[in-house]
Amino acid sequence: MAAVSPLSSYILGTACFARGLMAIFSPEAEYNNVGLPSDIDTEDPPLKDQYNESSTIFTSPLMYFQGIREMSYGLTLVALEWQGNATAVTTFAAVLSLVRFGDGLVVWFNGGDKLKYKAIGHWVTGLSFLGWVARRWR
Repeated sequence: MAAVSPLSSYILGTACFARGLMAIFSPEAEYNNVGLPSDIDTEDPPLKDQYNESSTIFTSPLMYFQGIREMSYGLTLVALEWQGNATAVTTFAAVLSLVRFGDGLVVWFNGGDKLKYKAIGHWVTGLSFLGWVARRWR
């Protein structure tokens, strides 16, 4: 494997971590960011959070899972690079590319006509990770 600068691992890891924070602090916006229809975009009356008396509109806990998942990906990239484990960083990036392709399929089949195009963003990200992996393996 070629010697590569650790900077790209830190940048990608930080970007993944930041995406996770976005999902946690703005879960309603995350639906559109990832390309899935919002649970509250229906014509039915909005669901209320059963634990909150302030009549806050309910947000699916899955958006928080999304945020935690992204943050863990970022922390893993940074931690593996910090430990000097270049092979593990490359392998993990290859796995992340597969995750992005899978995310794209979920969006393609569940995003509806308005959001289906966002699957392309997931696939482009997956291809970018694969390109980064290929460059690291040279």
